[in-house]
Amino acid sequence: MRLLDHFQRLADWHPSAPAPDLAQIAAALCCSERNARTLLKRMQEQGWIDWQPGNGRGHRSRLRLLQDHESLRLQRLHHLLADGKLEAAFDGLPSAGRERLKQSLPGYLGSGRAGTLRMPFYRPLHALDAIHINRRTEQHIIMQICAGLTEYDRASEQIIPALAHRWDASADGSSWEFILRPGLQFHDGRPVRAEDVVYSLQRARDTAGPYRAMFAHLASISGTERSVKLQLNKPDHLLLHLLAHHAAVIMPVDDDKRADFASLPMGAGPFRLIRNNEHRATLAAFDGYFRERALLDEIDLWVVPHGSPLPEVDLHLAHASPDQVPAPDDSWSRIRALEQGCDLVMLNPARAEFATPAARLTIGAWLRPAAAELAAKETRPMAFGMLPQWNHLPEKTTITAPTLPEHLDIVTYELDSHIALTHCVAGRLREAGAAVTIHILPFPEFGPYGWRDWADVVIAGDVLDNDMEFGLYSWLAGESLVKQMTDKTARNWLALASTKIAAEADAIKRAAFIEACFARMVKQAWILPMRHTRHGIDYGPQLGGVTLARCGWMDFRKLWLRP
Repeated sequence: MRLLDHFQRLADWHPSAPAPDLAQIAAALCCSERNARTLLKRMQEQGWIDWQPGNGRGHRSRLRLLQDHESLRLQRLHHLLADGKLEAAFDGLPSAGRERLKQSLPGYLGSGRAGTLRMPFYRPLHALDAIHINRRTEQHIIMQICAGLTEYDRASEQIIPALAHRWDASADGSSWEFILRPGLQFHDGRPVRAEDVVYSLQRARDTAGPYRAMFAHLASISGTERSVKLQLNKPDHLLLHLLAHHAAVIMPVDDDKRADFASLPMGAGPFRLIRNNEHRATLAAFDGYFRERALLDEIDLWVVPHGSPLPEVDLHLAHASPDQVPAPDDSWSRIRALEQGCDLVMLNPARAEFATPAARLTIGAWLRPAAAELAAKETRPMAFGMLPQWNHLPEKTTITAPTLPEHLDIVTYELDSHIALTHCVAGRLREAGAAVTIHILPFPEFGPYGWRDWADVVIAGDVLDNDMEFGLYSWLAGESLVKQMTDKTARNWLALASTKIAAEADAIKRAAFIEACFARMVKQAWILPMRHTRHGIDYGPQLGGVTLARCGWMDFRKLWLRP
């Protein structure tokens, strides 16, 4: 038992016996007199008590408490936080105590011990199974933990070798061979083998999930020693991009059978995920990484309650309305960019009032004035296409109230910016005469699309990662949001368009066709773009190597701290 717990027992018992003898104290502490004497000495050395044992007949012992137990407990909790021992600090606390302790977390963020950076994040991580994740933070984390055969390099905007150091393709692009680097290893020291690559890619192809369709053309996947061969049943000039996607990362054979696989996946990437719970996720640099080792020893993502004031913690992530949040002082640096993606509204075409593009466009036009007013308050630009540089939705000069069902169910997920837009849209729909029920789902419940059969209106958003071309392609080819709110004819068209894009060898022609597909989605009102988001990073002078990825995070490998 910890000394503080013994002190608690002593404090609870002490008022009834102001002048106890050693035998009484030992009974109160549930130990021998010898152990009681040792505990009293240690408490006295800590300055918690004044203990004067009675020597001789008639001399009574004196015991005086010098500290309040609650104050000592609080001191202990804060010492644990300062040492980065979150789990120990929260262990055993009642719910009210946990909430109070969470409010003090920001004071312990920033540079920890040498080589450690503690960063705030507003929620725990969701499950990290690479073939199922579809939130940007989880996608980013999995790419810090794992590696694929290839990698997309943001600096050069090119595909570069990763676990495979070279590859060869047949003239018609249907047969591929990838040669693995020698000496590759997973985080537990096991070698990365061709069998692991085969297993991971077959699992991505054969397991139901949001990316399964993108792997369906891998007709044959085989491997021997350090060679992996892929046979395709249709041309794919984006194959190297697919193999750099987070759903194509390589894990050990049968690793997904582990009970804790989804919370602590294993890979061959630059960081090992050594801890992932309701309080934080901790990434430790992997010394066996095949590229240059990460410059920080540890990245610790602490879950800090939304709205908590953040002190100078080396780095602030800024989403939603970052321009309204000033940097702490002039010594800090700031990076800002528009997200490559948008917040959007989707209408269920199975409802008679939403069945035609004209009807959906009319509703979109009705919603935009209210959305524009909200966007202005948030200092966000309105969206006219999926990307900020696209203009596929000219503003209408005349706006009329649409014909709506009597009742509408609106679905979104637990993200403040989407919730704000949801309430804005709901208010505007009520103005047009509809009764509206809002459903705000936890993302793990929203993500599997269980709402598709009963939702009338869905409000969500998507942000592309560094490989923007493939991100747009995956929206068309995978099980993206748009496919949940379109009819069979539209889904068939998207499938054919995806095949045509992948078969096009010319990158310029591919880009033009991708944009044409998204223009069609807007003109058909399969998606109704509403607003874009600015994201960014503010960081102090002690933090170096900061770059802003398209998803709003940064490459953890490059971060470093000044001594």
